Amino acid sequence: MRDKQILFLALPALIYLFALTIYPIADNAVLSLYERTYEGTFKWVGLGNYLWLFQKDPYGPLVVWNTILYSVATPVISIALAIPIALAVRRLGGKWLLPLMVPAFIPPVTAAMAWYLMLNPLYGLGYYLMKAGLIKTNPIMSVWTVVLVDVWRSLPTAVLVIYSGLRAIPKAVEEAALADGLAGPRKFLAVDLPLVSPQILTAFILTALTGFFTFDPIYIGTAQAGPRILDNLAYYSYEAFSAGEFGYSAMLIVVMTAIGTGLSLAYMKALSARTFVRLPAPAWIPRRELPKALHYAVLALDLAFVALPLGWLLLMSVKPPGEIIQIPPSILPSRLDASNYLQALGGGLPFFLMSIYISAINSVVTVLLAAMTAYQMRVHGLGGGKLVAYILYLMSTPTLVYIVPLFLILRELKILNTLWALVLTYPIMTLPYSIWILYNYYSGFDRRIEEAALADGMNRIKAFAKAILPLSRSGMSVAGLYAFLFSWGALIFPLAFTSTPYNLAKPLSFSGAQTFSIYIGELMSPIAMSYGGVAAAGILSAIPPLVYLVAVRRNLEKIWGAG
Repeated sequence: MRDKQILFLALPALIYLFALTIYPIADNAVLSLYERTYEGTFKWVGLGNYLWLFQKDPYGPLVVWNTILYSVATPVISIALAIPIALAVRRLGGKWLLPLMVPAFIPPVTAAMAWYLMLNPLYGLGYYLMKAGLIKTNPIMSVWTVVLVDVWRSLPTAVLVIYSGLRAIPKAVEEAALADGLAGPRKFLAVDLPLVSPQILTAFILTALTGFFTFDPIYIGTAQAGPRILDNLAYYSYEAFSAGEFGYSAMLIVVMTAIGTGLSLAYMKALSARTFVRLPAPAWIPRRELPKALHYAVLALDLAFVALPLGWLLLMSVKPPGEIIQIPPSILPSRLDASNYLQALGGGLPFFLMSIYISAINSVVTVLLAAMTAYQMRVHGLGGGKLVAYILYLMSTPTLVYIVPLFLILRELKILNTLWALVLTYPIMTLPYSIWILYNYYSGFDRRIEEAALADGMNRIKAFAKAILPLSRSGMSVAGLYAFLFSWGALIFPLAFTSTPYNLAKPLSFSGAQTFSIYIGELMSPIAMSYGGVAAAGILSAIPPLVYLVAVRRNLEKIWGAG
């Protein structure tokens, strides 16, 4: 009876995940063998879609090349930057992590928009960079701007993963290295690097996945650079989906799923690896600690990298409209002007409200389901290593994989362009991550609490609700932060499943469900182009997740190992 109650608690989340992830992945494989006719029916073409991509599609070579570039350049640059930053944080203290992690909590659309506004060759710092000859080509038309945005957003995660590996090095190893006269760079190469190389590989794969599936920077950048210039497989598949070419879109997604699965398997292997790389330390490598000033300089540069686009966004949001399009661009506003915020709040209210609704609902649902499942997995071993592996796989699988089959399901249910379409689909992207956070959180949980509740006559369900759940608040608050963050910044699902803003004239119908990320993208389009309005909207979009971050920072720092 008690074992059935363990399964009962985890069942809602597991049924949801298995039903809404395995079916779409399999359905994509079938759809990829069909093409949609003008009449709206599906026609069998076998491998025709695959052959078309590699033999006839005029954009195929460009799209594949861009995908490779994003997938390789992003992790290489991120890891090269993350290692010295993680070493500096270890030397100077974990209190530096929170400001360094800010880009990870900024909605992806906002991050991309901030960089594109700052690099604008007429009205941004791009003007001065081009005038000084530091850059030769228009930055908003360059694929390297997409890489830059990806590095900005993925660097904090890489730093955190490598820093956690450095903190996990046993004290006995540190003391032995000190006794051997090893310190500074020589100690890093001889002792630290072999021990943290699994974390470095993990960070490399996570950032490679970010680059491989990058979407938001291309969505924002395409409005500036023009169609196809920045496209990768992910964005190109969305374009095919938007055009109604479901079979071709599914084929592109199948190709990405196959490559992404390989990266995911490598990620899981990296998590279980113990040692990986040992490099020889040349004689000229110093044995002593580097000066603290050098570590401070590394952190100062990283903080400047974090703050620069956000600072530019803030300055632009309070400039009078006439100064925003001034050539040469001014750095500081002559006076503070609130008109950009009034414009963003006026036009963006329906989008903002929908984002609040869906983020709040999804965060509550996700955290509750995740806690019920993660506790049974960690404490009672439910599902064993296979279930843990599947959760890890889902974490590294982008939501883009699901859009075509889920769109067809939602259309059959007649809930497209409603709040309910988002309520039904959002947990796909937030539940795996929250389960993983709480799975690790419950590793240190005292199971005698549950045993005491059972001894008092409660069953497992009541014991979980009355004894375990109240004591899980700190872990749940962190899981809720990530659920809120992903919900708030989500773009692909709202783009795929909604078409109009929230209908404020009939608020209880919850029809029309476009979110604030879509509103920002619309403001960046060549038609609506409003630099001041989009800057103000970007600042507004960053406020809710940052407020949540500050509210739970102490719990977050404990999980990071910084507290």
